[in-house]
Amino acid sequence: MKLLFHHLIRNTCGATAIEYGLLIAVIGLAAATGLSKFTPSLNNIYSMVHQATENKV
Repeated sequence: MKLLFHHLIRNTCGATAIEYGLLIAVIGLAAATGLSKFTPSLNNIYSMVHQATENKV
């Protein structure tokens, strides 16, 4: 039983998957935060383009 417990503790097969999952979560969080900072300015640009093209058509 003690040998089985030590074998389970030293098993690192799933560690890489967990690390990749955490890395993807951090990158996703950073991307969402970064995009939320640019949303108002992008909205203004699209509004200006819409108004400019609406008057021409």
